[in-house]
Amino acid sequence: MPFTKAHVSDAASVLPDDVKGEMWMLRDELDTDALGFSVLALEREEVTKSHAHVEDDQEEIYYVVEGGVDVVVGDRRVGLEEDEALRISPEEERQIQNRDHFSQLVLVSASVE
Repeated sequence: MPFTKAHVSDAASVLPDDVKGEMWMLRDELDTDALGFSVLALEREEVTKSHAHVEDDQEEIYYVVEGGVDVVVGDRRVGLEEDEALRISPEEERQIQNRDHFSQLVLVSASVE
């Protein structure tokens, strides 16, 4: 098939129930081979878990659709506003911290191979 269409409601949120935000990972729904595509919605002061992608060699791009967040990359804090994007290398530890009333991001990942 030349294309695949998906809606966030096609996937269940992968965040635990005690987290106010939601994250929909659409890789399976879009039937991608090497590209990850997720939508992340964060409520006020919500923080994601700190992680890196050394083992799976995935670089990521975070794009802010709505709101504003701080991304802690290693020992640096990078502010992102609406319509700004940030690329992060696989080996860098990263964590997203929402600093707005509500923020929505698109997260794209791909193998560096």
